[in-house]
Amino acid sequence: MTTVPDRLLLRCGIFLDGTGTPAKEDVALLVESGRIVAVDPWRDWVSSNGEPEEHLDLRNHTIVPGLIDAHAHLCLGTPSNSDWASAITDSIGIVAWGMASGVAALRTGVTTIVDAGSQAGLALRLATLVDTGLAAGPRILAAGPAITTTAGHGEAFGTLADNAEELIRAVRSVVAAGAAIVKIMVTGGAIDPSSNRRRAQYSQEELEAAISDAHRLGKSVIGHANATEGITRAVRAGIDIVAHCNWLGSAPGTIYVDTDTVEAMVRQKVWIDLNIEGALRDLQSTDGLLPEPSTMHNPEPNDRWELLQPLRKQGVGLYLTSDGFGPAVGAFTKFLCDGRAKWNLSAEEIISLVSSKPALALGIDDFLGTLVPGKLADFVVLTGDLRSENDALLRPRSVYRNGIEVVANGLLRPTLASLASDSEASAQQNLLDSVFRKLG
Repeated sequence: MTTVPDRLLLRCGIFLDGTGTPAKEDVALLVESGRIVAVDPWRDWVSSNGEPEEHLDLRNHTIVPGLIDAHAHLCLGTPSNSDWASAITDSIGIVAWGMASGVAALRTGVTTIVDAGSQAGLALRLATLVDTGLAAGPRILAAGPAITTTAGHGEAFGTLADNAEELIRAVRSVVAAGAAIVKIMVTGGAIDPSSNRRRAQYSQEELEAAISDAHRLGKSVIGHANATEGITRAVRAGIDIVAHCNWLGSAPGTIYVDTDTVEAMVRQKVWIDLNIEGALRDLQSTDGLLPEPSTMHNPEPNDRWELLQPLRKQGVGLYLTSDGFGPAVGAFTKFLCDGRAKWNLSAEEIISLVSSKPALALGIDDFLGTLVPGKLADFVVLTGDLRSENDALLRPRSVYRNGIEVVANGLLRPTLASLASDSEASAQQNLLDSVFRKLG
C-alpha cells in the first residue's frame, strides 16, 4: 500500500508555476504530506537550511503543474473503433474503457480531467473508483449524462429534457447522482448532424430555469454551444462556461460574432472551453466565413484560435481542452505542441491554458492549477527545457499527484492507495479495508 511521502525536496532546473509568469531557474520545491510548502531559489534554500542530505536533482528537467483537461469523454468512443464496439456491450466494459482512457491521460501528465458527458453517468462511478484508489487515473470531475433534447446532440449518452420543467428535473437528477458540474447541450453538434449545430436546442427562458437551479445547488454549468444563437441565449441565461464557442451563423457556411454577447461575457466572467483539435482546423472549410469584414477581425482569421483572440483581448477567459473520446485523450499534449508551434505561444502561456486558467474557470483554483505553497502537489517532470524544446511536453519523466509519483518513465507506478487530500485519507482507507475484507 503506497502512502503519501512525508517530505519530498526537488531541485528544479526550469520551473513553470502555471500562472503565465516567466519561468524560474534552479528552484527548490518542497512537498510535505501531499502539499506544496515552499518554492524558493535553490541558493536561498541552501543558505537557510544547509545542503540537503536527500533530494531529487532535476536540473536537466522542466517542472510544470499537473495538466487539467477540462473537457473530455473518458467512457465514450466512436462506432468505427472496433475496440469501442466490443467494450460497449455492458456497463462493466464501458467503465473498463474509461479506466484505460484515464490511464492514457495520466501518462501524458494530465492529473485532473473533466468528464463532460457519459452514457448512464458511468463516469461518475469511474470517478469514485479513482478517488478511492481502486483505479489509476487523473482526478475526475464528472458531469454524468449531459442534458439534451429529444433528437438532440449527444442523445445517445445524455438525459433528455424538452422544456423548462424537464430541464430542472434533469439538473436535479444529475446533481443528486454526484455530478461535479452540469453539462447542457445548448446547440446541436457535429457527431449528430440531424441535431443542427447551427441552431439552439433551448430557448433563453428554458436555459435560465436550468442554470438558475444548478447555481442554487452550487454547481457551475458548461454549455456545448456551436451556434451564435445558442451562445447568446446561454450567456443571457447566466451560463458559466461556453464549450467550443464557434459563433456559427444560422445560414450554412457563415460565422457571426455578436459583439453585445461578447461584452456580456466580459461583464459576467463567462469562460470559453476551446477544443484544441478543432481550434487547429482550417476555419473556412470547417465552419465558414465571416459575413463581412469586421473591425474585430482584421485580417480574416484562419482558424478558431484566431477567431477567438479578439475576445481574449477584450477580457474573455479561455482555456484549451481535448474534447477527446476514450483513449484519444492521450493525444492532448501532442495537439498542444501543434498549437503552440502554429500560434507561436511561449511555454508559460501554453501551460497556463491547461493549468491555472481551467482551474479558475472550474472554481478549483484554491487547491489546484498552480505550483504555489498551500496547493496540492500535482506536477509533471519533463525531460529538457520546455522554453526552447516544444516537444519536451511529450517527454514526461514523472507525473506526481498529491505528492505521489504515479507515473515513472511512461509506466504506472504499482499502487492501490488513496490519492485524496489529507482530510479524506482516513475515511477512504477504511473503505479500502472494507472492500478487501469482502473480497476475502
